[in-house]
Amino acid sequence: MTTYFFIFGILPVIFQPKILNTILPNNFFMRKKYFTKKKQIIIYSVKIVDLRLKNFNKMKAKQIALILIPLNLILAYFVYNSINSEVEFQKLAKVRIAENVQKLKDIRAVQISYKSKYQGFSDNFDSLMIFLHTDSVAVIKSEGEAPDSLTELQALEAGFISRDTIYINAKSHIFNEDYLSTRNKKYSLDIMQLRYIPHTENKSYEIDAGIVEKGEVVVQVFEVSATYRDVLIGLDAENKKYDLSSFLRVGSMSEASLNGNWGE
Repeated sequence: MTTYFFIFGILPVIFQPKILNTILPNNFFMRKKYFTKKKQIIIYSVKIVDLRLKNFNKMKAKQIALILIPLNLILAYFVYNSINSEVEFQKLAKVRIAENVQKLKDIRAVQISYKSKYQGFSDNFDSLMIFLHTDSVAVIKSEGEAPDSLTELQALEAGFISRDTIYINAKSHIFNEDYLSTRNKKYSLDIMQLRYIPHTENKSYEIDAGIVEKGEVVVQVFEVSATYRDVLIGLDAENKKYDLSSFLRVGSMSEASLNGNWGE
């Protein structure tokens, strides 16, 4: 190996003074009498090796740069895609939550009407659906006008006003024009799908009802809920800001509340 290097790497340079002059110091050949031929060869070798190493390092730097450019582009793509995916998830998650919130509000409206007739909330969807489709609600209709000098009861006794009880289909009464005007128009009202969590394979909301005691007062309560895992089903919701085991709910089984826990 040493012989090969000497013959093909060093000797050709030794016999090219122009090249040596570019590598070696000025007047080197005039001072070569101070060196033996062996030392001269060693010095030539060191200079040539140093030059080749510099050229080798330059080539390596270029090769590394060419490799890093596509790697940086790929990394930039994945960073951008990750940010874009997170933004898209948050957008879809808000839509899913809003859709479920509207359905929970619709179920609450049915529960309130059910309680007004049966003095208690329903703890199952079957009885709610039967009530909604086949039952009726008593509505008191008043006619006439009470004078300012009389109370409504006095006007009723005096015959200025009259009252009559009429019965209206529960579904028509609950989802009347006034109620429909308050709904989120993005989500249609489908009575037959009311009990099911959107985007699931007909998985029903959890429903319960009972009583709680507040001091000496007994209060009727109900709760309808779904886990965020079910609300966000089909989305890449793992390791996001949502606790998938927590609940989106309306009502409460521990306190007298008809509100939802979405910040109502």
